Amino acid sequence: MFAVYTSCYCVIIHIRGDKVSGKDGNKKYRDSVFRDYFNEPVRLLSLCNAILGTKYSNICELNINTLEGIFFDNQKNDISCTIGNNFLVLIEHQTSVNNNMPFRCLSYVAELLNNLVVDKDKLYHKALIRFPRPKFFVLYDGDAKEPLQREMHLSDAFGGDNSALELVVTALNINFGLEQPLLAKCQYLRDYSTLVGKVKEGIRAGLTRKEAISRAVKFCLDNGLMKGYLEEKSKEVFNMLALQWEQDKAIRASYEDGRDDGISEGIEKIALKMIRLGKPLEDILQITDLPLEQIKKLADELKS
Repeated sequence: MFAVYTSCYCVIIHIRGDKVSGKDGNKKYRDSVFRDYFNEPVRLLSLCNAILGTKYSNICELNINTLEGIFFDNQKNDISCTIGNNFLVLIEHQTSVNNNMPFRCLSYVAELLNNLVVDKDKLYHKALIRFPRPKFFVLYDGDAKEPLQREMHLSDAFGGDNSALELVVTALNINFGLEQPLLAKCQYLRDYSTLVGKVKEGIRAGLTRKEAISRAVKFCLDNGLMKGYLEEKSKEVFNMLALQWEQDKAIRASYEDGRDDGISEGIEKIALKMIRLGKPLEDILQITDLPLEQIKKLADELKS
C-alpha cells in the first residue's frame, strides 16, 4: 500500500539545529523555546492557520509527525504535522541568516516525502504516487537587518538556472516591534516574539544574559503573555534560552575566527605569488603588511 494525499496539509516546523558542543548533557534543555512552545496542538494550529491563511478550528485535524532528532545534535525538523487540505509546509526558525535554507529544506522534504510512501515497491510501479504540495518558510528573529519578507531560491546555487530543479523559501522577519502581518494573525507567535525581544532589550541595556532572560520572563508573566506555558516551564525556558544564546555566541565566534583565518591565508597567498614573481622585498612588505620574518619564512618554504 502507498500513501495518497488529496486533501491534507503537512506542516513541518523546524527550529535551527546546527550541531554545537557543550558540557550540559541534560537533553530536556537541548531544545529551543520556539519548538517546545509550538509543539502543542492549539498553539501549532494557530500558527499553521496564520501561515497558510486558513481557519481550521478542530485540533483533531492536526497530526504531529515530527522527524526524529535532537536540537543542536542533528539537523532535523523540529515540528511536523498534517492538517487540512493538500499542502506540505516546512517552517524553519532562525536567529542567523542562512542562504542555504533552500538546500536544507530540500533534504528535509525528501525524507518527509519518503516517509509518506509506506510501500517502497510502489516507487517502481506505473501508478503516480501523489503527495501534499510543498511550501517552505523561514521565521527569522536575529539581529541582522532583514526585510519583512523575502524569497530564497535553490536555483541561486545553480547560477539561477531553475529549468530542472527549484525550491523557494519565503523568509519572514518576526522580530519584536516590526509591523509583521504574521504576528497580528497569531497571538502565540506575537507572544514568543515579545519574549525574545525583551531578552534582547535587556542585553542591549547592559544586563547579563541571565538577568535579561529573567526580566523578560517576568515581563511576559506580568502581562499575560505565554502565561500558562511560562508558569509551567519557567525553569526550562530559562535554560533553553540561555543555551540558545550561548549557541548563537559560539556560531558568531566561529564565523569571526574563520573569517580572520581566511583573510590571513589570502594575504599569505598574495605574498607567495609576489615572491614567485621576484618582486622586491620592500613591495611585498608594503602591500601585505606581513612581518619581515614571516615573508622570509614563506620564501624559504618555496625554495625547499
